[in-house]
Amino acid sequence: MRWSLSVHDVILPKTGLYEDDVVLVEWIVAEGSRIAVGDPIFVIESEKVEMEIESNVEGWIHLAAEPGFEAPIGTRIAVVADTELAYRRLVGES
Repeated sequence: MRWSLSVHDVILPKTGLYEDDVVLVEWIVAEGSRIAVGDPIFVIESEKVEMEIESNVEGWIHLAAEPGFEAPIGTRIAVVADTELAYRRLVGES
């Protein structure tokens, strides 16, 4: 049987005009946490600023990058599944 997962990518956002890369400083949420729109979920650092980033979706989060990870803006660092069942399937628990 084939399952369809409803998931959303969490990417490293652009915080200024002239930056190419940002660093994931820390996760504010834990693996598998249920998050809501507006919840702070991670902290990034660019050349000029450190800032908390809020979620723009709700669901269960699967972390795909470790703190200290430096990558170009737009790189996927996590995935949010719409349902707990979709999260479990995403991480191979079901």
